[in-house]
Amino acid sequence: MILFLTYHKVAAASESDADFYTVSRNRLAQQLGALAGAGRSPLDATTLRQPATAGAAQCFVSFDDGTQDHHAIVLPLLRQLGLRGVFFVPTAKLNQPGYLTSAQLRELADAGQTIGCHSHDHKRLDVMSREEIRRQLDTSRKILRDTAGVEPWIFAPVGGFTNAAVRDAAQNSGLRVIRTMRWGFNRRPDFAALETIPINRHTNDREFQNMLAGRQSRLLYFGKQAAKALVLARAYERLRGWIFRFARKH
Repeated sequence: MILFLTYHKVAAASESDADFYTVSRNRLAQQLGALAGAGRSPLDATTLRQPATAGAAQCFVSFDDGTQDHHAIVLPLLRQLGLRGVFFVPTAKLNQPGYLTSAQLRELADAGQTIGCHSHDHKRLDVMSREEIRRQLDTSRKILRDTAGVEPWIFAPVGGFTNAAVRDAAQNSGLRVIRTMRWGFNRRPDFAALETIPINRHTNDREFQNMLAGRQSRLLYFGKQAAKALVLARAYERLRGWIFRFARKH
């Protein structure tokens, strides 16, 4: 089983008034500590470059969207704990307010963190033409290479939305490992469609321990995906929070 945890924004203080996927620094530290306590400390993601060497009971953590807190909060914490993560960066967001600067991205790379492709404009790729998909990936890869001095090899499609055209474009450009947003424990890993466990501010200690043991149910994920498919985006944002609050009470 390969456990791949996905985080987004990390706040310095409480996440009570934060966005759905925002967790606090303390919550992240507690969860990373729980991983260590369970003997599942996050590994250097470069082991995934050779799928044949990827063994059972591995764990990886990723941080999506390239927000500034990934440098200000997450990097110091990972350094303190001696851990590595994967940072999926939408390159059009670089040097924008609230997002990583080019210098901060380089510092992440120099610290041994893995820098992954998250497209250029941070838009759904599965609704684009093959030519536009290639442009998005090629632009992002070039900026990451020129800015961070690394050749990106791992990719997370925006929102987890993918199809055959997206996968083909990614793999043809050298992005051999693809982390989706499909919920799961990778019991039979497909490195072109790795499953993940997205962590949000409603993830409590009991749920996290169940995730570590591979016991968390898929039902909540399927309910969220059904809601996402059936309602408008703005209504979905409100409904998603209600689904998770309801699940915690039951």
